[in-house]
Amino acid sequence: MEKTIFKYLEISLPIHNCVIIPDFGGFILNMEPAIFLSNGAIKPPKHSIVFNPELNHNDGIIASYITKDEKISYNAACKKIKEFVTAIKTKLKDGKTIPFGNIGSFTTDTEGNILFAPNRSIMHPGLFGLYPTSIKQLAEIDKIIIRDKRNLSLKYTIGAVAASVAAIALFITPINIKDSNSKISQKADFISTITSSLSPRNSEIVKDLENKTETKQITNTAEDSPVKLKSGRIYYIIVGGEDTMDRANNLLSKIKKNGFNDADIVEGGDRYRIYISSFEDKTQAESYLDSFRKENPKFETAWLYSKRNN
Repeated sequence: MEKTIFKYLEISLPIHNCVIIPDFGGFILNMEPAIFLSNGAIKPPKHSIVFNPELNHNDGIIASYITKDEKISYNAACKKIKEFVTAIKTKLKDGKTIPFGNIGSFTTDTEGNILFAPNRSIMHPGLFGLYPTSIKQLAEIDKIIIRDKRNLSLKYTIGAVAASVAAIALFITPINIKDSNSKISQKADFISTITSSLSPRNSEIVKDLENKTETKQITNTAEDSPVKLKSGRIYYIIVGGEDTMDRANNLLSKIKKNGFNDADIVEGGDRYRIYISSFEDKTQAESYLDSFRKENPKFETAWLYSKRNN
């Protein structure tokens, strides 16, 4: 049973950010943003897992996973969790170190306090493939651009001088004008033929360029239109839960009396949870949850619940 609980904890923690094992403690996933250093180095985002033994109420997350996966009732799932916690606490009292799957390990100090050592090598699925990197500073890029401009300027200067020399040579070179009128006529016809044969081609090129310009403008317009992809999940800010609808409605009434008129009930895994707000974007939900906990100390154990939007 221990391995099963570990598995559900590893799966649910990256989704909900806070998962509680009743009568044992809560596991909290803290995300840290990327760091941009002055020398151009970039350190990718990282995460850390902390354990809070004060969070010991039943949030229903682990029980819901067990209920769905093992096809058993919610009460039966809670009983399994209780047996798991009892076994873990017994081993800790005996002074044993308990590996907690890939999450970390537990032990106790001389005073009997539970100590958690997180596994720092575990990879968060959302951060997979992100490694430290670096970018060039603007000063370095400016130097390259200035150097390239100087090279281009020199090339244009040499080209202009060469063209001027060729033009002077053309005018200085003597031209034989003793050609007969017939030859002049032939040459004129020849030039006329060339002009007429090139004209349609030039018009085609102009039309082709116009078409390309129109296509590019249409493409740019399409690219400028942002496309927002939905995750297909709804994120709820949970402040309580019950195992029956009647009890959940009673709790909902009490919460609404505290000023949360938009609070409602979401059902999942034989559990009825009271939420005070919901979001389609996880980042917005996490930001709101942090602010809500700070502004409402009595709901400091509020947590994020994710459910697929069917």
